[in-house]
Amino acid sequence: MFGTSGIRRLVSELSGDFVLELGKSLGTFVDVDTIAVGLDTRASGPRMRDLIAEGITSTGKNVLDIGVCTTPTLGVATADLGFGVMVTASHNPPEYNGFKFFDRNGAFRPSQEKEIQKIFESKKFLNGVDGKVSRKDYVSKHIELILENVGRAEGVKVLVDCAGGAGSTITPRLLEEMGCKVTAINTGRDGVFPHPLEPTAKNLEKTREIVREGDFDIAFAHDGDADRACAIDKYGNLVDWDNFLTLLAWGRDTVVTTVDASIRIKEFCKKVVVVPVGDVAVAEGIRENNADFGGEPSGTYIFPEIHMYPDGVATVAKSVKMVSDGLFYERLSSIPEFFTERLKIPCPDDGKNSVMEKVEAMVDVDFIDVDGIRVEYDDGWVLVRPSGTEPYVRVTAEAKSKKRLEEIVGVGRSWVEKALE
Repeated sequence: MFGTSGIRRLVSELSGDFVLELGKSLGTFVDVDTIAVGLDTRASGPRMRDLIAEGITSTGKNVLDIGVCTTPTLGVATADLGFGVMVTASHNPPEYNGFKFFDRNGAFRPSQEKEIQKIFESKKFLNGVDGKVSRKDYVSKHIELILENVGRAEGVKVLVDCAGGAGSTITPRLLEEMGCKVTAINTGRDGVFPHPLEPTAKNLEKTREIVREGDFDIAFAHDGDADRACAIDKYGNLVDWDNFLTLLAWGRDTVVTTVDASIRIKEFCKKVVVVPVGDVAVAEGIRENNADFGGEPSGTYIFPEIHMYPDGVATVAKSVKMVSDGLFYERLSSIPEFFTERLKIPCPDDGKNSVMEKVEAMVDVDFIDVDGIRVEYDDGWVLVRPSGTEPYVRVTAEAKSKKRLEEIVGVGRSWVEKALE
């Protein structure tokens, strides 16, 4: 029922009964009186929110509806109340929606999701006097938390692409309060996404063109719920994901990152802890190691000095502050060059385990199995792992030269393609 990032399905697969009983399961599971509920801008969002709220309140628990918001804004409310649920499918296409559950430690861990699923399957829901639904805006509090930590960045010229998503509720306003000169695009909230939400160079070509033709110090783009952010430099180039991760981790004592991250980050931090892919594992790694930062090369970053939730809004603020202090481009230019490629090979969800078993049988050298299969060479590495949110097997590779990267990527691709035969 759950993937690596909550529940994400085609809207046509999210029946009214399913969502209602999901809400009942959550209401039965939690030990607080009130649960925060937020949603992104997807057209199906209001119906999904109303259904899950109905399920929650049927168990006697109350719902605090914080409206259309970013996932990290929902996190701020969750930190107050103890539990929260976000109606979102993050970067998935508009025909998808989903649910992600949180407590004060971050996103639900697999053990908590298993308990929810047990309740869901048993149909043993709490019954009581229906709870109440109230409403509250948490955007201002979210902004205050970030400003207290980051401060101002006077005069920085920033373009932000909100992608028709929830980032429009907060990021432009935050940047203005930081003292930036802000240009915001794609700020509509009608559920129509102007470009695919996965923040890739191809999907952001029009945004990058605006940067090239304009006068900006830096630009950013969010996905649908703004738990992520990518950076575009002043020349219109998408900042490499692993370089961006390295910039945000720069100089910190203990950093948690995922098995698909570059080795380059190790040169700029005192200690790097490697965990499985997913913000749940990153948050847990931060807690267990008392780390002061955690992130993934997918654009998900957690700043524990602010809160324990992936925060694309705080990512923008931290980066703009680096630009203001003259550090962003200075540090970026000093990161050694590596070459990275990430592939997505179509694979049905029910075939992923078989594919991974066959790939493992093909690998005749030592490998790391923290999450998937990672083979390391003297001059690079390759990782094969099943996606937890989409019907793909992912192949990630890194090398010190383009030629060697092609060779290593070819090895990983051939393993998966042979396993799919």
